[in-house]
Amino acid sequence: MQKLNTDQMTFTEARHLPIVKQYAKRLNLVETINQFVDTQMELSPGIAILAMVLDTLSGRTPLYRLTEFFEEKDVELLLGSAIEPERFCDTNLGRSMDKIFEAGTLKIFSQLAQNALKVFDVDPRRLNFDTTSISVYGDYDLANPPFQITYGHSKDKRPDLIQFVISMLAVEKNLPIEAKIYSGNTDDKTIPKDILQRISAYWQNTKQGQLTLSITATLPL
Repeated sequence: MQKLNTDQMTFTEARHLPIVKQYAKRLNLVETINQFVDTQMELSPGIAILAMVLDTLSGRTPLYRLTEFFEEKDVELLLGSAIEPERFCDTNLGRSMDKIFEAGTLKIFSQLAQNALKVFDVDPRRLNFDTTSISVYGDYDLANPPFQITYGHSKDKRPDLIQFVISMLAVEKNLPIEAKIYSGNTDDKTIPKDILQRISAYWQNTKQGQLTLSITATLPL
């Protein structure tokens, strides 16, 4: 039996990441993002997001320096094509995220959620709705921000920090299908009015019969 010459071999550690890639493929992650985001960049936004998902789920803490991350990985195995690691520089990733923001992050998120409902045969008739506050540090002096990062009722008991509020609508198996970000001083009691309108639009598209909704916040009389 011929002995293998390991000196000419390259060994990379994949661990669970090929499984993550297959889930992304079933969700049509890359194609869905590219469909919503119109760009001629050398690195497509869909591939950029898939790369960041793989990086995040690999256990690395910082979401940057992906060039170094993919230098040690089988890129073709994880991304489906042999892309040079240099393309995952911070500049390309930043441009991709800017383009995704311009296209509408929640719109893309909702479409991916719809993909998941179909692929994994999830029952969408039972909905759960809740909100949470995210505390942040630093100064945020933004031009025409879509929401205000400011002081408000802190659910993580940090009233000394500024924050923003996230609302989440989930179906069976806690699969999120819709989300929205509000200013940090938004009253929980005003959000359900908005979510009910969004649920109505969602339900007209699904046409699934009876709907059960659980809302943790109290509706104002």
